[in-house]
Amino acid sequence: MKKKIFIVDDEPKIGSLFVTVLKRDGYDAESFVSPSVMLEKMEADGAPDVILADLMMPDLNGIELIEQLRGRRVEVPVIIMTAHSSVKTAVEAMRLGAYHYLQKPVNLEEMRTLITKALHLYEKREPVAAELASAPAKSDYPVEGIMGDSDEIVEVRSVVETLRSVPNTTVLIRGETGTGKNLVAKTIHHNSTYNAGRFTEINCAALPDNLLEAELFGYEKGAFTDARASKPGLLEVADGGTLFLDEIDSMSGALQAKLLSFLESRTFRRLGGVEELRVTTRVLCATNADLEERVAAKEFRKDLFYRINVINIHLPPLRRMGEDMLRIADTLLDEYRSELNRDISGFTDGAKQLLLDHSWPGNVRELRNVIERAVIFARGKMIDENDIVLTDEAMFNSVSVPEDHFLFRSGGSLEDLERAYIGHVMQYNKTSYAQIAEILGISKKTLWEKRKRYNLDEQVA
Repeated sequence: MKKKIFIVDDEPKIGSLFVTVLKRDGYDAESFVSPSVMLEKMEADGAPDVILADLMMPDLNGIELIEQLRGRRVEVPVIIMTAHSSVKTAVEAMRLGAYHYLQKPVNLEEMRTLITKALHLYEKREPVAAELASAPAKSDYPVEGIMGDSDEIVEVRSVVETLRSVPNTTVLIRGETGTGKNLVAKTIHHNSTYNAGRFTEINCAALPDNLLEAELFGYEKGAFTDARASKPGLLEVADGGTLFLDEIDSMSGALQAKLLSFLESRTFRRLGGVEELRVTTRVLCATNADLEERVAAKEFRKDLFYRINVINIHLPPLRRMGEDMLRIADTLLDEYRSELNRDISGFTDGAKQLLLDHSWPGNVRELRNVIERAVIFARGKMIDENDIVLTDEAMFNSVSVPEDHFLFRSGGSLEDLERAYIGHVMQYNKTSYAQIAEILGISKKTLWEKRKRYNLDEQVA
């Protein structure tokens, strides 16, 4: 069956030309000079597979048309055509749901490529009549899977529901390690009406900068020594879908700048490439760090922080969830007794109290491990307090650092290390700058330059 394409442009000659070209390519194409007339046609005969729409039209412009389609729950890729183009206009149209945009005069080959790509990404979606609301698809990650009845968890589910029909909006997911940031990211993707592409993820702390850049943006053959063939990056692979960047705070300043450029324009170049690639990938970021503190310390770009903090989701730690924690424990118990084929019916009151009293420094990840072990070693049909082995949190705090010692986290840059160490020496040695310079083995002039560069006088004061 031929794919149906609607063209709407108030210039009849343009619509006629595109219809001729697309019919020659094997499509069922039809043109309209008015968006209102096209919408009436859709109400009568159903939605097309792709819409090409001019941005500036008298009765309804392209962005207003996108809003009309969203209001009618019509899921169809819209390619905006504009002679009044700017990156800002194009990004705004794409933020509201446009698949891509074309500048006039339209390059026919570029148009063909975009249509082919749009059809490929949306091929799993059945066209629906404009007046019918599409039923939400069944998902392996239902919104209800974010468990809890506390106000904080209810708010998280509410935000995920709101994002269902919002395309390409950047989301920052915050919370301690093990609170379920990955689960929330997958739930956002799988419950969105804009998930024609794949869900891909990467931990920014797991790779050195050069490899992380290659993974995100891809590279062309010959871009570096081992680049024997071109490779698309995750931004390209996830086109039409979602890229989840975990531990975004670990990204270097240079890579932060490149990510910011992509988020502003939705275009990028592969390493070693010259062609500008445009994608509609939604970017979700996660961190367990205090980004405001990192920004203040100049360890994270302020402009990138503002750009990724469009929608902010904060996940509470398990110790603050009260009875919700027991509900999660019951769910994990059901999962493991089925997986391990164990006849266990629940927790004793003593076991429940033990779980409630624990501080859960590892959050849900720690709870999962505790429940799995308890199911394996439980001696009866109920898990009691003797079956539960908890980690003593004091062991994480057993190492005390003397005041005259310096401690620095692994993974920081040499610049971060220098800033922190000079600040420590200035803080610990309340003496003259000449003596501090002597302790550091540098000149007074060099110390002055570094104090100014790192703004150390205010931080140490």
